[in-house]
Amino acid sequence: MIGRTSSFAFKGENEDLRIIGQSLGVTTLLEGSVRKSGDKVRITAQLIDSSDASHIWSETYDRTITDIFAVQDDVAAAIIDALQIHVSANPTRGRPTDKPEAYALFLKGRASLNVFEYRNAIELFQHAIELDPNFAEANESLAFSYWWLGRSAVQAAEGQKLMGEAAAKALAIDPDLVLAQAMYQSGNIETWSLLGEINAFERAVHQQSGSSEPLRILAWDLLKAGYLQEALSVTERYVELEPLSPAANNRLSEALFAVGRTNEAIASLELADQLGSTAAKWVIGAMNLVDEKDDIAIAHFEAWLKQYHYPDTTWVRDLVSGARNPESGQAYLDARIPQIVASMPEEEAYDRQRTLTMWYLAFGFYDRYFELILDIDVDSTWTDADTLIYAGTIFSRLGFTAHPKYLEVASSLGLVELWEQRGPPDFCDKMGDKWACK
Repeated sequence: MIGRTSSFAFKGENEDLRIIGQSLGVTTLLEGSVRKSGDKVRITAQLIDSSDASHIWSETYDRTITDIFAVQDDVAAAIIDALQIHVSANPTRGRPTDKPEAYALFLKGRASLNVFEYRNAIELFQHAIELDPNFAEANESLAFSYWWLGRSAVQAAEGQKLMGEAAAKALAIDPDLVLAQAMYQSGNIETWSLLGEINAFERAVHQQSGSSEPLRILAWDLLKAGYLQEALSVTERYVELEPLSPAANNRLSEALFAVGRTNEAIASLELADQLGSTAAKWVIGAMNLVDEKDDIAIAHFEAWLKQYHYPDTTWVRDLVSGARNPESGQAYLDARIPQIVASMPEEEAYDRQRTLTMWYLAFGFYDRYFELILDIDVDSTWTDADTLIYAGTIFSRLGFTAHPKYLEVASSLGLVELWEQRGPPDFCDKMGDKWACK
């Protein structure tokens, strides 16, 4: 089964069906179209052998639209009956809302999630919920949007709170929503634990095998906690489900880099960039910065800024040049990063502050990087330090996890407690009653 993000990548494209099948790694394709005239709708569907583009089955359905969801259920049931003959498919179906306008907004929100437009997705889901307060899946998708926002664009504690509230509303309407159950546990500040969060998303992955969202979150948690090989396995499964998802290939690249497979990591990022990732160019730049390939890194950072219409890119080369000096580079970053962040749009300041803080790590100023982490208000729930620990773990070969301060930070974030309960990470072992990391 292929996820919706990869399937929708070909919407409206006149691509060779054999190429689509190869890209998705499937042997059969279900293709269809909808034509509407007044209150009449004609829906066509055809099953195609992707090896030679030959038709296995096709049908046309003419319906009167009095209830769009009734038409959807009717036609879906007919197609399912036909597909069972050929491929034994039995996809689930149901009626998430009785309001077509709310459902249209929900679908637009899902599309925005696919291209990382999380703020737009949040507005669309909120509008859908205003039209239908009992729309459980809109609340669930809203919660997922807040998870991402809390890892990138707003303070982590705020993202956690908003996610937990949205997940709770979803479960109050439909207690069986698997992803919402995991996000509620992750967002419940009173009962939160990192082990509980990981267990919850592992259950979600097991129970909802066709969904990519639990895989995305689980991979993030496993990487942050140091379970690098496990995270790589999860991200490979994520890409298998969503081969054409920018987010899946982004996450895979991080896991590959963390285990030392740098060339494969960059190749995965280049694919993510081709697929429309909003982060790939920046991350490729960071990976090259770590390897002291400054000109390549600068080119990617500048390309990212130009892609998102930043008028000034000159500061990138100046910042890299100034930071590369081992004697004065740290002081230079201390002075310049606040100035650069202040020049950015207000809604992007948090994310730019976070990404530029990681440059202390890339240039080898590890003591300062740990100072900045420890200056953050760290507790056992979500914290702004999480993303900096996540980045440090991906770049662990720089000596991040071997640094004397690492275990202090790991303990304050609940990682050591997690290791005691779940087992050691890939780069640490317990010697007697003490942990040692490399």
